[in-house]
Amino acid sequence: MSLRHVDISGLPKDFMWGAGTSSMQIEGGHASGDRGRCIWDDLGEVPGAIKDGTGANHRGVEHVEMLETDLNIMKDLSLDSYRFSISWPRVQPTGSGAFNEKGMAFYDRLIDGLLERNIEPNLTLYHWDLPSELQAIGGWTNPQVVDLFGEYAAKMSSRYGDRVKYWATMNEPWCVAWLGNLTGEHAPGIRDLPTAVRVAHQLVRAHARGSQAIKSQSPKVLVGAVNNLTNPMLIGEATQENLKDLQIVDGYKNRWWMQGMYEGKYPADLVEIFEKETGIFCDEKEIGDVSFGRDWIGLNYYNADVFSGGGTGVGLFPGTTSIQGAGYGTERTDMGWSWTPDGIKTTLIEISQKYPDIPVFVSENGSCYNDGPSEDGKIHDAKRDEYLTLYIKSCVEAYKSGVNLKGYYLWSLLDNFEWAWGFEMRFGLVHVDFKNMMKRTPKESALAYRDLIRSSKD
Repeated sequence: MSLRHVDISGLPKDFMWGAGTSSMQIEGGHASGDRGRCIWDDLGEVPGAIKDGTGANHRGVEHVEMLETDLNIMKDLSLDSYRFSISWPRVQPTGSGAFNEKGMAFYDRLIDGLLERNIEPNLTLYHWDLPSELQAIGGWTNPQVVDLFGEYAAKMSSRYGDRVKYWATMNEPWCVAWLGNLTGEHAPGIRDLPTAVRVAHQLVRAHARGSQAIKSQSPKVLVGAVNNLTNPMLIGEATQENLKDLQIVDGYKNRWWMQGMYEGKYPADLVEIFEKETGIFCDEKEIGDVSFGRDWIGLNYYNADVFSGGGTGVGLFPGTTSIQGAGYGTERTDMGWSWTPDGIKTTLIEISQKYPDIPVFVSENGSCYNDGPSEDGKIHDAKRDEYLTLYIKSCVEAYKSGVNLKGYYLWSLLDNFEWAWGFEMRFGLVHVDFKNMMKRTPKESALAYRDLIRSSKD
């Protein structure tokens, strides 16, 4: 079965089909020009931090230079909407002080180009590229950075709020806090639990502060957050200890962010764990007013977090004592991730049950398969097509079960810089030839996705 054959007849005609990218991945870092340095530029200079060695001085896939090409690709694919992020150091090189008019003009051209093609912009303010100067004063551990984020958010809203309806304060803060500051595999490359806890607290505050700042300039726009929520799965015996650990994982991945950002409350079990492990008390009274940032919910979902019993806990989830990581099923993407299409339906239903009045978007879903051109010049990425078929079917089923699902964004529009993996891993609908002028070639899955979108309009 292919994407072309998914039955989407139950979805409303105004359901939004889109694709997404992030600034650092497609625009490049400091070497791309006309922008300041960010923490990923700095991490890229650490030997071995980026697996293929391309982290330093990378130019992404030259999206700034090839903007018109990429906009036309989106139109050719019949996208209803495009989710992108603003590079904070491109519009404000040091994260404070003067803004860069040339950088802001680039996003004017992007937004206007989308609207000219009848593509709805969906803007994320922070997708991991913190200006280096802000990391030098403690990064997200420093409440001053939250204040500066609010100033940045207000400036961007003042500039683009007349044309952009959908705003997200940030993308996957769980990754920022835990992969960036506990395991160190993401920028800024810190390995320290107290730092990660402080970051987790300040990011929730930043959502509240940023949302209020956006609405202060553009009261009618819709503001939410994008989180990589999941459905923790247990393979094997469900002991009391294993189930308790699973609940802790749920706290780290789901409840901390959703309760913090959408309710202004923290889960008591996580607050207790953090205080026990680090001596840090995260006071929910410091979060601020979250009422400005709960217009929509963004779900990024690729696979379930899968565990088995018999372990001693998972280091990424401090406080767990009896589980270990596990795989599920026989299918794996080239990232080694299991296929769990039923899980996206489960997660959507759980979100909808907790927040029934808030619209939900699948803000990221996709798969990594590193297929290149065949002898016929085409990219036959059949596994991506199969993967997407199963996941989109589950999204349709979730909608039919009552989930307030408004749209689906496929990740990613383009092959690009895949963070700590460098350019080794390809999530794109469109193949990018990194060695040949960044030539773009839509993959077979892109054409199938295009046909699915067009069929939804018939």
